[in-house]
Amino acid sequence: MKILTTLLTTATLLLASPTANEIVQKSDKIRNPSSSFYQKGLITEYKRAKKIDSMLISIYSKESDGQFKTIVRILKPKKDKDKLILRDGNSMWLYDPNSKALAQMSPQQRLMGQSSSADVMSANFAKDYKLKLEGTEHIKDGSKKQRECYKISMEAISDDVSYPFVEYWVDVENFYPISAKFYSANRDLLKKSYYRKFKEVLGQIRPTQVLIFDGVDTSKATKMEFADTKNKELPDFWFNKEYLSKFTEE
Repeated sequence: MKILTTLLTTATLLLASPTANEIVQKSDKIRNPSSSFYQKGLITEYKRAKKIDSMLISIYSKESDGQFKTIVRILKPKKDKDKLILRDGNSMWLYDPNSKALAQMSPQQRLMGQSSSADVMSANFAKDYKLKLEGTEHIKDGSKKQRECYKISMEAISDDVSYPFVEYWVDVENFYPISAKFYSANRDLLKKSYYRKFKEVLGQIRPTQVLIFDGVDTSKATKMEFADTKNKELPDFWFNKEYLSKFTEE
């Protein structure tokens, strides 16, 4: 009888809930401004809570046909200064101004610590994944606070999506992104992320910090912080791999 009651309760919650697509679409709008924008990013790598390294970047991003186009420029460290990363949909390119080399890269390629190139790029989960609402769970967020969340399982709809499988938790009260687990094609856990430091940015409360823990060694962590976000008109011709050699920040 207890099992039947639990099943009926779960079924009732699922029927009363918004769909997986509605949940993730609302969360996408919180994670990413829909207008074209600029922001600074600081990536800090830790090992056993000790700072190992850091990277400062500038980010230019705009939505186009439901996908994002993004340019990342590395400002620090000096050895990587002025390198550019372009994302157009799910295709990514790296341009090195010193060697004048342009190379295609994987979205999972490490940028620093546990953060990959894809992690600093705007992404539309609702567009890139097949979504399934698994129910609701109470989990601890990145500040150890209990939150009731929708749990969404996500399966990439094509091979060029950054992560083949994702588990995603979204706050049932406000659709804030709370946590995510990212998996390889073999279902090995690659990393776990927490979205934190929610502040008003461009007219919407958004996470301004992401904590990423290694999927195997949780003593390895990376903190990504975003600031100075502002609306900025970005010309379409910027987001072309042939233009990277001419790119200048305005």
